[in-house]
Amino acid sequence: MAKQRHWTFWFFSVLFTWVVLVLIYGSKNTQFMLELYDQAATTMWNGSSPDGVAAMAYPPLLVASYLPFIDLTEYVQRIAVLGAMACFLVFIFSTLQTMVVGKHSFKQNALFWILVGAIVGRYVVSPIENYSHDLLIGFFVVLAIRCWATQKEGAGGVAMGIAAACKATPLLFLPFLLLQRRWKSGAVMAVVTVAAFLVPDILFPRADSSWAGYWFSVVTNSLHVTDGKNAVPHWSTWNQLNQSLSGTIERLFSFPEHPDKDAVDVRITTLTSGTISIITLFARAMILGAVCIAFLQPSKAPVVFRRFCEGALLVSAMLLLSPMSSKAHFFLLLLPAVVMVRTYIWEKRDWVLTIIFISMFVYGTLTVKDLIGTDAGHAVLATGSVTWCTLLAMLGTWRVMRLSKNMPQESSSVSS
Repeated sequence: MAKQRHWTFWFFSVLFTWVVLVLIYGSKNTQFMLELYDQAATTMWNGSSPDGVAAMAYPPLLVASYLPFIDLTEYVQRIAVLGAMACFLVFIFSTLQTMVVGKHSFKQNALFWILVGAIVGRYVVSPIENYSHDLLIGFFVVLAIRCWATQKEGAGGVAMGIAAACKATPLLFLPFLLLQRRWKSGAVMAVVTVAAFLVPDILFPRADSSWAGYWFSVVTNSLHVTDGKNAVPHWSTWNQLNQSLSGTIERLFSFPEHPDKDAVDVRITTLTSGTISIITLFARAMILGAVCIAFLQPSKAPVVFRRFCEGALLVSAMLLLSPMSSKAHFFLLLLPAVVMVRTYIWEKRDWVLTIIFISMFVYGTLTVKDLIGTDAGHAVLATGSVTWCTLLAMLGTWRVMRLSKNMPQESSSVSS
């Protein structure tokens, strides 16, 4: 058992991370998401109508999480949010280091994190530079997996339930908990999700309606669009920022009649909306089927590593199956990257993982707009570069789970 570090270590780790974030991002004019959160949280605090408030497309608990910041000035909001992000980052990376990576020399650890950064670094920094809520979701997801890895089934259910109440897509974990007959985690997660989802209506009630009811109506209307318009602008039927599976399929087989200035036509061919829907449903079924097969296969890997592999697989599927996944959401690709690179460096230099790493680096990391230009960057993004990299990460995680079946028990163990 690893020796517990003194609280001063964590304090100065968070403080150092906070200072670094402030120096890099504190003065940059990228606080657009903060303006959306502030408007939504102020609306909730005042109990006023949410109509026309864009960030009300987020679940009520996520909106309520920004309430402590609404009385701060814009600049102080940035500093405070970066402070919260510093806490999340220290927890997430320390958890992955101790529970997945384990104890190695400084040189080996440096090599490990450089390789991880090479394949998913752009996704890790995206929510930070955009002040996105995705680090909060990442914190609860990693916390849940950490609890499950240490046999704390109920605590893991609580953490994942809060994540699901904040984002909805982590609900994908629930059926797979039940598939594994982990009844306690599943029951706790379900109860906490419902309870946490209703908390804003209890603490900040609206006289004429409920925050939960409004959110459900927005999501329902956005998922049944027939005229090309959408209650949530970024959930429109054709949007290159939407890197979910459905968004990429839409772009590959259609192009809007009135595209925005950044739209790039990358159609393979033009199909009807009905045919596109069928292709999307089939692709989603394939993703779910692959996850089910991976979960049902026996594994000799220790429970700690197995839980992180399962979590990595599910977050990849979660990002692909969501109706809307923007680039900042893909911070969670850190999980599959960590389990893949760990296996590659210390277990087996597998040729499949080699191909996946090269593909993710070339198609993902090297296609950022700062390197190839804005126009080319938009074109590559329209092809679904992030979508395909996520699919590769999911397949890589599945490969790791298959490799772990043949690894001796002691080979797969990690320090915790």
